[in-house]
Amino acid sequence: MSRQKDILVKLSKEYGINIGQAEEIWKLLTDKIANTISEQDKRVDGQYEIERFKTIHIDNFGKFVPNLRNIRHANMCLEKKKKDEET
Repeated sequence: MSRQKDILVKLSKEYGINIGQAEEIWKLLTDKIANTISEQDKRVDGQYEIERFKTIHIDNFGKFVPNLRNIRHANMCLEKKKKDEET
């Protein structure tokens, strides 16, 4: 069993819900985060603007803070792709 599945089983037992409900909650949580992160207004001139990435607050779960290192890496990859396309 995967680590994620182990955690979901543990949480479902702890909170008295079945594993299907725990998996649905996890899916809704990750979908909310993914949708917020992938909003289209984050790019300017083909690069991601760090200031446009919001801290995501989800009640009863906490805050999810953007990883600046990942944003910088994505910009580096976009810049490399742009240079490769120009040559």
